[in-house]
Amino acid sequence: MKRSALPSLVSAAILATSAPAAPAREAIRAFPPAMIGTWGYESRSCTEESDDGRVEVAARSVTFFASYCSIGRFRSHRDGTVTGHGRCRGEGETTTERGSVRLRLEGPTSLVIALNGGDHTRYQCCERPLQVR
Repeated sequence: MKRSALPSLVSAAILATSAPAAPAREAIRAFPPAMIGTWGYESRSCTEESDDGRVEVAARSVTFFASYCSIGRFRSHRDGTVTGHGRCRGEGETTTERGSVRLRLEGPTSLVIALNGGDHTRYQCCERPLQVR
């Protein structure tokens, strides 16, 4: 006697539709490699050493001309945004405070960065990594 595969297919379909949805956020250990590097606010930020419009993204930190964040916790979101939480030091400050930074790639050469939930700024990938500070 030949058995039908239909009951097995129906059971598999029911299990697939009742499985929990993928999490909206996922913990990760560092910024993804595609985000790591030197990024410039505009073209000259990538070529002129005196320009202060560069940012360096490392695996666990973000360094601007006058501020720095050391990141300890990361979350990857479904839309590709990565949020890092850690200790930040701002311009002219000698102490660090809790802070956050959100990064989102917009193609291979454009990175959007927002600090502490503020406005976002778009940076372009620098071909040659100049020192940020």
